[in-house]
Amino acid sequence: MKFSATLVSSVFAFTSLVNATVYCPAVVMPTPPVVAYPSGTEVFGLELSNQGGIATLTKAGLESGWSFGNGGLGYPWCPTSTWLNIVDSIRPWKPLVWGKSQVTTTWKAGYSKYLTANATTAYSESSDFLACKPLSLTSAEFAAAPKWTVFLLTDGILPTATDETLAKVEVQSCVKTKLFITS
Repeated sequence: MKFSATLVSSVFAFTSLVNATVYCPAVVMPTPPVVAYPSGTEVFGLELSNQGGIATLTKAGLESGWSFGNGGLGYPWCPTSTWLNIVDSIRPWKPLVWGKSQVTTTWKAGYSKYLTANATTAYSESSDFLACKPLSLTSAEFAAAPKWTVFLLTDGILPTATDETLAKVEVQSCVKTKLFITS
């Protein structure tokens, strides 16, 4: 009992000493990425990434651990986490963004599983995604470092024309894919 009381006292003293500062480890052990499948598409093997808050597929994606809590998909970013959220849209391709708050609680996710959006009142369950080349990259930039913008695809139909949701991507480049959380 004496050891426990001493330990508790030490923890309280340390906490007041650092004025409740959050400790962030310098090293986060890498974990498996979320990878685009199936083979045969241009995006095969690219990894889920965060480019300025937009969900993308790149050669070197996020590998800092995954959180599947409360129906979400998040990665730790000390002192907070960043969560993958589905943006509401009347279109069957829903933009995916990373945010500090977990807004989307309908992901079915886990290691060695395909990332799936559970059914909502707006759409049926889907594990299909749309990956499109952004308009902002030149051909040379894209060849050097491919970056595809990712959308949740809720009806399986690929877009044929630009709309307000797809204004920043090359619609003719869009491909259907799945995202697999490796282990």
